[in-house]
Amino acid sequence: MAGADNRWWGPRSDYPWEEDALRHIHDQMPSAEPYRGWQTFTFTAQSGHVREVDLFIATPAGLFLVEIKSHPGRAVNQGGTWLFKQDDHVRAIENPLHLTNRKCQELKSQLGWAASKLGYRTRLPFIQAAVFLSAPDLRCDFDEVQAAMVFGRDGLTEQTGLPGIWAGLLGQPPRSGSNRVDPALSRQLEKLLQKIGVQGLRKHRKVGPFELAPRAFDTGPTWEDYLAENPALPGDQVRRIRIYLSNLNAPKSERDS
Repeated sequence: MAGADNRWWGPRSDYPWEEDALRHIHDQMPSAEPYRGWQTFTFTAQSGHVREVDLFIATPAGLFLVEIKSHPGRAVNQGGTWLFKQDDHVRAIENPLHLTNRKCQELKSQLGWAASKLGYRTRLPFIQAAVFLSAPDLRCDFDEVQAAMVFGRDGLTEQTGLPGIWAGLLGQPPRSGSNRVDPALSRQLEKLLQKIGVQGLRKHRKVGPFELAPRAFDTGPTWEDYLAENPALPGDQVRRIRIYLSNLNAPKSERDS
């Protein structure tokens, strides 16, 4: 997906519902400074984690990292567990805002490193985490704690019970001068992202004979778990593969450990 003026970058999502959610935001983004968006990419954090990003977007209101969840039906919460109920099916996930906020901190740290390496005297504002529940038929009954920084589709607030992702967040004026993104910073972001080595989401990674699923299903401070299959053995059971990570600046002894 790309705007006519090249203000939006990134490969198409492999998931139609996610691509539709991205287009919902893309089609509302003005073709003017300082608006820019980057979708479906990965970057490597200092921790060694390969972080997946649905959308990183610059608007006058600030820098935002938006996590997209497209589960349909009625959404309720039990503490920090979100339950999406449709017909006889229930899908449970943990509140993704916490991991998204960690990605924000890691991305800002890496962008700051890139600015230093490139000699930019750039003031990087705080990157704000947000969750976009994009299913068109969603009804959300989260309590006020779990509903924080959660948004639905624009124009459906009465149905979803959530503010629209554009009208309620991305299209708002900056809350403070420190959040504001000016055209100069917006123009530098592309070079900063290139410097830290962002790349499109890979469909498969390989470990030995095993092909890993595109996204980790569980993650910890020093590891990531993936579902994996051996393509040389059709019908073989799905395996769980754990990848151990080390900090990019860690000494050799720690990396070996």
